[in-house]
Amino acid sequence: MILKTNLKKSIAKLMLAGVTSTLLFSSCSNQSAEEKTIADHETLIVSTHGKVMNINLEQNKIQWQFQSKYNSEGNRNLFSLSDSLLVQPFESGELIAFNLNTGKILWQEHILGGGGGNEDAVATADGQLDTAFVNSKKPLFMTQPLIAGNSVYISSTNQPQSSDVPALYNFNKKTGEKMWVENLPTVFNLFKPVLHNDFVFVNSAVYLNMYSKNEGTNTSYGVFDGADELPNAEKSQFVNPIYVQMQSDGKKLYVGDENGKFYALHFDSKNSLPVSDITDPNNTFAKNPKLFDWVFEDASISSIQEDGNTYIYDNYILACVNQKDKTQPAIIAIDKSNGKLKWKTELKGIEEWRLVGDKITATDGELIYLLNTDGKIVSTIKTEKQFAPISNIEIDKNEDLIYATEQGIVKYDVKTKKFAMLLKQTFKKEYHDYFQVKYLNKK
Repeated sequence: MILKTNLKKSIAKLMLAGVTSTLLFSSCSNQSAEEKTIADHETLIVSTHGKVMNINLEQNKIQWQFQSKYNSEGNRNLFSLSDSLLVQPFESGELIAFNLNTGKILWQEHILGGGGGNEDAVATADGQLDTAFVNSKKPLFMTQPLIAGNSVYISSTNQPQSSDVPALYNFNKKTGEKMWVENLPTVFNLFKPVLHNDFVFVNSAVYLNMYSKNEGTNTSYGVFDGADELPNAEKSQFVNPIYVQMQSDGKKLYVGDENGKFYALHFDSKNSLPVSDITDPNNTFAKNPKLFDWVFEDASISSIQEDGNTYIYDNYILACVNQKDKTQPAIIAIDKSNGKLKWKTELKGIEEWRLVGDKITATDGELIYLLNTDGKIVSTIKTEKQFAPISNIEIDKNEDLIYATEQGIVKYDVKTKKFAMLLKQTFKKEYHDYFQVKYLNKK
């Protein structure tokens, strides 16, 4: 496999996480799962630096909080929600399911890099996992779990030079029981798995793998599958690493690569692609364009934004891209029926962006942008230093904006155009931490 520039950058990220841990120790489908979330009160969930917080927005107080002892220096993982369940992965290999309203830990698992094989551990005298040992393993998760049906699917990573084994895990949503584990082809498993036609898909560097959702069987979908028998043949792979969050609308699977190129895959009733020949060395994503329903490529785009975020809204795929010959990034909408560009909106800078209902929020850390889903900018809001965002921007029930700053949780009243500090709390923004907030209205 050829290492492209951004792939090398990802290797550096994974390696740096392990180095950082060592230094710190030595110096010291239809309706989404989130739409069905049940909150007892108007809530903001906050995740940063290994801490998970439930903030009661009706009383402007911390309802509950949890701090992982292994991840206080940062945690590059996103939580997922379903019903009253909050599932948070940690770089340390912890996967914890909370009751989002009470903070009660319903179940927790701790992987140590063994994949489908045995896992060795180093414990302290009191039987707890040794902190130095856990830090030497990090990062073990750098992703977001998929909650689907009665399962929680999540892919693991590890340091590229280690002997640990990256894998796809299926845990029982209610009990945390490990249902099955399947090893993955590379350590670059940085995005939430996707469920499409009762199969779980994982993008791992240049590879696209498919697994049966109940048994975890690594299943062929019709591309070349004989590289082990032909010494000069390559496994089916994309030309560039597919470091983009995949999406499915139940009809097609949408895959993007690090250069901002997008592909639509249409599977038949047997979940095979239209050109199904597992014996032809040329029947690969890199060599056979007939495997795709359409391909989107724009000469003005240089790369996907580093977070790889994408969304489906109505008939569009939304993504954030960097542009050639321009310093301004842009949010784009691709028509998912034909792969044509519908609109492109340039912004001064984008550190965080989200699709929130029928609006798009974005920030460069100073300005806040509010966009309609047709790409038109509704508002551009300048913030003073004490109100500068360090998280993504959420929208509450009154259409006001809510987010985190270094000094606490802030609300921006869209009508009065005034900022208010709802809760004073010291936060910090660092590159090696995913600062995630999620607004939940009372159900």
